[in-house]
Amino acid sequence: MDPLSPTNADNVVSAKAGIESIEYIDDLVREYLLFRGFDSTLQALERDLEQDRDYGFRADRMTKELLDMAQELRVHDLQEYWKYLSRRFFSRLSPKYQRTTKMFEKRLLRLFLVSAIQQNQRQAVRAFMGEHGQALGQQGGDWVPWLGLEYLAQPQTRSEFEAYFTDEWLASLRAALTDFLQTVFPAAAVPRILLFDRERREADALRRRLEIYERGEARVTARGPESGPVGLVEDHIGGASRSTAAAAADADDSASAAPVSRLADEEPTQQLRIFQQDVFLEHNAGIGLARFSPSAELIASYDDESVLKVWAPDPTSSAPALNNELDFAVCAMAWDQRHAHLLYMYDDAGVIHTLNTQSNLLSRHPVASRRHPWIHCMLPAASALLNVCSAQPESTADVAVQLWDPVASRATASRRLPPAPETHGVSASLNHNGNLAAVAFGSGRVHVLDTRSLESIATIDTAQRDLCAVSFSLDEDALMAVTETGALTQWSLRAGYPMLAESALDLGPAATVPPESRLDCDRVAFTPDRQSVVVAPQDYCLVFNVDSAAQTDRTRRHKGLVSVIDVAADRLLSASEDGTVRVAQYRRV
Repeated sequence: MDPLSPTNADNVVSAKAGIESIEYIDDLVREYLLFRGFDSTLQALERDLEQDRDYGFRADRMTKELLDMAQELRVHDLQEYWKYLSRRFFSRLSPKYQRTTKMFEKRLLRLFLVSAIQQNQRQAVRAFMGEHGQALGQQGGDWVPWLGLEYLAQPQTRSEFEAYFTDEWLASLRAALTDFLQTVFPAAAVPRILLFDRERREADALRRRLEIYERGEARVTARGPESGPVGLVEDHIGGASRSTAAAAADADDSASAAPVSRLADEEPTQQLRIFQQDVFLEHNAGIGLARFSPSAELIASYDDESVLKVWAPDPTSSAPALNNELDFAVCAMAWDQRHAHLLYMYDDAGVIHTLNTQSNLLSRHPVASRRHPWIHCMLPAASALLNVCSAQPESTADVAVQLWDPVASRATASRRLPPAPETHGVSASLNHNGNLAAVAFGSGRVHVLDTRSLESIATIDTAQRDLCAVSFSLDEDALMAVTETGALTQWSLRAGYPMLAESALDLGPAATVPPESRLDCDRVAFTPDRQSVVVAPQDYCLVFNVDSAAQTDRTRRHKGLVSVIDVAADRLLSASEDGTVRVAQYRRV
């Protein structure tokens, strides 16, 4: 059975909680031994703790030990310690993870070789190759160039070795190895005593909840039975019809409703936590576009040198990797939701290019209208691509929405949106099945459209200046909007469109935030469950709970500003101006 499979999710969470409590349990054991007078046993415990090769399951300390062995040229110690870890932990993993462990072993050995060259200890390279060179040569592949490493005067100048001599590669190895070990540890079977602390905290939490309910302090918001759960969205897509009395009740609710904020002392929900982060050095130039495929197995990324890459962040994936230097500039990009191997790109000449990522074949289809040739965004709607275009570049004074059928390779419908005050941005979002779209202007106006007919359903004036991103709530009864400065508001899609809640995302002290750190539609993304929003104000991402606006986690930093982010069901990516892509896996705890 796979120790890291979803079927064992409860066991993994329990093991992780137990491992995090090791120091606490160690202290309890010390107190118990002192209480019982077992002095010799306590001394033996202290000696064993000093020689603990597991470092208290601290992944950062274990990673430091491995890297130190490689950089200090203690290759035999490194190999023995890695064998110990393989017996102790890696052997418990599913076979599909064995490739990952082999990959890290190879990287550590290459760090040893690079360190030997940097320290002018070529005899260490010669001795290592004399002992292991034949076996490595039989593996073939990318080990072959390394067999002649000691004979190269300046290997760091050669393309096949250059990346390994950079600080960025070492930092990436350190972060990836730490994250991998943190993922591996929960797969270990833990004794029941390690779950004591977790069970104690759960019992305390249940006790507090019971006290709240007994005092009658639980806050419950309920709607009257006459209004029902039917909202504007359900009305339009075929939900139950509403009576005149129910509509009047909604109108009364809207007239009397006032914006509210989630109180800090309400019962906390599960929070999004990042548990693994990997950095990929995929590009040599700043990245402008990056998108997960529908299954999140692949990433399509496009940089400032017109290089498009399609690649898998999982080293065990068998999906083919593509590296294409394009002869056109890509302005927008979207994956086909029904045919996951098709990637659409809109260029600056009004042409949609369709890339078959399985065969690497590219086709082109002119789609731009003469009146609205400039693209702002492209979204995969229910049965077509939804393009938001304008008459002038970077202008929102004259904007139209266009449906393009990828099967027929032609535009099937177009609708010009009502004139809006000139602003510098427009963004769009789809509901869960792509039948509804929300198109938001920086002036604060939001248009809700039926993507099958482009019929206008609602127009909401949020009065939120510098609006940069919108999203439907999970129940599709409300809209969530984010401004460039981090203001987060929620708007009802019922009669009157009242504001339901408002809050502010803490992006850091205003004095320390440069003008280029103001958010835009490429650096704001909501999780699929709509419980969290991810923003990238600078060279990292922040994760906030939508209802409370509380920050729940953050990613590590890039060396340049983050230019685009994307979120899938269990992972998020951030692409940077430094050419790197960081992929972080998350879960709710």
